[in-house]
Formats: sequence, structure tokens, C-alpha cells
Amino acid sequence: MKEKLHMGAQNLAAAAKARPAETKWSLIGASAGGIIGLLIGGVGVAAMGGAAGVPAAVILALVGGVLGNRYGISKDRPVH
Repeated sequence: MKEKLHMGAQNLAAAAKARPAETKWSLIGASAGGIIGLLIGGVGVAAMGGAAGVPAAVILALVGGVLGNRYGISKDRPVH
């Protein structure tokens, strides 16, 4: 089990080193989205007769991470 975790960590570190802009912008986007979400508060999600409160920080951190990832990919691998 420890060996699998160690190998996974090595693979993750290698991917981050291979694509530095993608990693950097993913983290920046997730952080910015989380901070903005903390300022906004919460969001209600209603579906199929029920409702639940979801922290906006979680939703916006995911959205920011995805947007930052896409931007980082465009910097690491420009289309010619």
C-alpha cells in the first residue's frame, strides 16, 4: 500500500514538473474561486423535491480550478 502511494506521488510530481503552467494556473484558479466563494457565502441546490445548501467556495473552487487548468494547458501546449 505504501509503495502504491509512493509511486502515485512520484507520478503526480512528474506530471506537475512536465506541465508547470498547467499546474500553476490550476492552483491559482482554485484558490481565487475559493476566496471569492467565501466572500459570497452559500448556494442552495434544489432537485427532485429536496434542497441542500452547498458552500459557494466549493463550487467556485472547482470552477476556478477547471478554468485555470484550461488556461494553463493553452500556455504549456500552444496550438500552432
